[in-house]
Amino acid sequence: MVAQQLVFARLRIIVLVSAFLNLLCAQSPAAPVSAPHLTVDMVADSASIAPGRDFQTGLKFNLEKGWHIYWINPGDSGEPPKVQWKLPDGFQADSIEWPAPVRLPISRLMDYGYEGQVLLMVPMHPPANLNPGAKVSLAATVRWIVCREVCIPGHGDIGLSLPVSGEIPKPSADHDLFAKTKAGLPLPAPKNWKQSVVAQKDDLVLAIRTGKPVKSAIFFPLEADQIENAAPQQVHSTPTGVRIELKKSEQLLKPISRLRGVAVLDGKPYEINAPVAAPVRTK
Repeated sequence: MVAQQLVFARLRIIVLVSAFLNLLCAQSPAAPVSAPHLTVDMVADSASIAPGRDFQTGLKFNLEKGWHIYWINPGDSGEPPKVQWKLPDGFQADSIEWPAPVRLPISRLMDYGYEGQVLLMVPMHPPANLNPGAKVSLAATVRWIVCREVCIPGHGDIGLSLPVSGEIPKPSADHDLFAKTKAGLPLPAPKNWKQSVVAQKDDLVLAIRTGKPVKSAIFFPLEADQIENAAPQQVHSTPTGVRIELKKSEQLLKPISRLRGVAVLDGKPYEINAPVAAPVRTK
């Protein structure tokens, strides 16, 4: 109940400042957006683009110390950034590629998100009929919520102009940031791994069998209201992997058939999609 009251209090603050923030974020689409406690810009991994050759764009957030934005599942409060693209004819943007988040305790709540500098990458598909020598302008409206003890919503228009080249594009100034971000994306679990979950009375016990002991592990659920986000996760290393005990959420009123999310094992993030089984009852 206390946690719910904290969530409601933070949401009220969001509503009160939303109208004020609408005025602050009206800027040129070509310029980075400066807003309370962060800046956001559109960047690309290459200095130019080639007809029909896919490339990476990204939303680059720089956050004030102590402030954070959110993962696709924000945890106990907030919501993830959203982007609405305004692209030239023939261009197609994929969904955001979410790096593995970190746990962000706020009072009795637990958020999942990012601090410092974070790049949210978006693969872009240009058409094959672009003319070398031309320039292409990409634009988007981005919405976010940035939080510390309070949460502040914001939005802004950002953009990027890139020349079209008939040659292989050269790396941009942000190329290293793209490479670092790509290394932090969750990997598909290897096919020889085995994942399973046993649903107990108060816990979901996630077992990941990797073939060798796992020393450290933390799990981030993809769906909300499955586990108590702020509860400690009990990690037990085994000779062939790891078991993670996750406290069920009080909001989990129906059994689930699968547990999906990201597990960071010994510092490396992996996608988890584990079937859930009821405990075996003995007579």
